[in-house]
Amino acid sequence: MIDIDVMDNLGLKIVKYDSLSACISILRKYRNDSMSDIKKDIETNDFIFACDYIDDDGLLELIKCYDELVDAGCSVEIYDLGRIGSRELLCNLHESHVQIAKEVEEEIDAEVGDDEDIL
Repeated sequence: MIDIDVMDNLGLKIVKYDSLSACISILRKYRNDSMSDIKKDIETNDFIFACDYIDDDGLLELIKCYDELVDAGCSVEIYDLGRIGSRELLCNLHESHVQIAKEVEEEIDAEVGDDEDIL
């Protein structure tokens, strides 16, 4: 079982699936848990993948996992701060992370440039 604080994390739950073995095979790429633990999480409708809201690498993995599961015929719910969200929301969040990182880098570069002028 994945320990998740729904107010700080993004998560995935599998609602329906065509092949349990296909789900487990996909999730083994993203989780180090045993097949029986993954199977239990799927069958009990627990979270099967989660990442911190501000973890962009985790977010990209979550999107990738979601896409693979959907391509395998699964119906997957995305949880965002405790509410059901969409893939579009995840992509927008990723774009937001990229934009913030770019702005921070530009601000740091500007400050470093200002400091070099003083020397």
